[in-house]
Amino acid sequence: MIQQTDTSNAIYDPMDVKYWDPQSLQAELERSFDICNGCRMCFKYCPSFPTLFSILDGYADGDVKQIKDKDQNQVIDECYHCKICYVACPYTDKDDHAFNLNYPALMQRAVIVRAKKQGVPMRRKMLQNADLLGKVNTGLISRLANRALASNFHRAIAQTIVGIHKEKKLPEFHRTSFHRWFHLRKKKMEKEGRSLEVDPANKVVLFSTCFVNYNNPQVGKDAVEVLERHKCEIQCPSQNCCGMPGLESGDLKWVRKKMRANLKSLHPYAEKGYRILAINPTCSLTLKEEYVNFLEGEEREKAKLISKQTRDLHEFLFELKQEDKFDRNFKSSPESVAYHVPCHLRAQHIGYRSRDLMKLIPENKIGLVSECCSHDGTWAMRKEYFELSMKQGKKAFDELKEKEANVVTTDCPLAAIQLEQGMELNERPLHPVQILNRAYKSPQEGGFATAVPEKSED
Repeated sequence: MIQQTDTSNAIYDPMDVKYWDPQSLQAELERSFDICNGCRMCFKYCPSFPTLFSILDGYADGDVKQIKDKDQNQVIDECYHCKICYVACPYTDKDDHAFNLNYPALMQRAVIVRAKKQGVPMRRKMLQNADLLGKVNTGLISRLANRALASNFHRAIAQTIVGIHKEKKLPEFHRTSFHRWFHLRKKKMEKEGRSLEVDPANKVVLFSTCFVNYNNPQVGKDAVEVLERHKCEIQCPSQNCCGMPGLESGDLKWVRKKMRANLKSLHPYAEKGYRILAINPTCSLTLKEEYVNFLEGEEREKAKLISKQTRDLHEFLFELKQEDKFDRNFKSSPESVAYHVPCHLRAQHIGYRSRDLMKLIPENKIGLVSECCSHDGTWAMRKEYFELSMKQGKKAFDELKEKEANVVTTDCPLAAIQLEQGMELNERPLHPVQILNRAYKSPQEGGFATAVPEKSED
């Protein structure tokens, strides 16, 4: 008989020796599976739950101890760490429930413990290293890299070697990375003696994320324009991947290396009161929660300050709105926007700040969709899960289509690619900061086609 209130093995801190104990892990897996089987509220989330329930309804006959190892591994691997089950679950520590259930943290623990024992496959190591892929394919070679990504022959090779599904739409590479653009622009302004008006209270570090840096620099450029409009002093120090792709594969050594590099770069700014603005919700969630959990000792204490100072980009802009500092001088309107809320933004419990700010654009209607698009880091790229991700994301695709909006938007750049492919769009969904930046411009200046009537002066 499983004691569902026995939380002695509900351990999610790698510094605890029991975290690595296979017997402790197995006991907690069985306890959690038993609780989830009795509830089943999360049947509609990631494939992990339907697979678990199907096994328990089948040969296991409701007994979690009868689940075979290969099937248990399937349940673990089909969790793509969106964390929405934790948001919805009534049995968690956040609700002070006696079960103290944390399904995504448990799946993460299982992946990490397994990786320590079995190692991380080379193709997973290659896929998780977004910084290396970005550096190799950015610059003069970017055009050749993009041609290769569009080639069926090269995609078949990539599927065999790296494990990326040959039909998965992938991000493009660019001639100039965002970081290079930012610092060249800064040097040019200094050389020309140009300076911008700055509010001393608005000191920020822009954590551009590896995706924006290498695969979509325009989002970063739009973010800079919006922040400068709000009189922010913007710093963009050396930074690398937040580490989340390595958590997916359980490569904790690699993850900590990435975390420590960012800690070294960001902590001095955090000490000076700078707020750290992440463009991608996955990165802001990782900086806020995972650094504190996976670093140790003095580094963990520094990570706590990083966590305190980190904001999602629109979380920060909404704070400016609350201080009556948000610029509402919009000159054009998209008129209608279908807004997809990424799971990792919902998991931060900060509200729908991107939506709230886009609602300030005159004559603009927002249609919100919170269904998961099922991209989730590298999960949807992998040949084992691409087709399943398309199936899982269909509800989000369909609901966004039903909005019949002029513009589709999402805070997650990877989700944008998933939506573009799943919805069969002719152009990639914008980031909300891009919508704000365009709306600040008139149609003649490159804004949206519909002009916002000028306010009459009484």
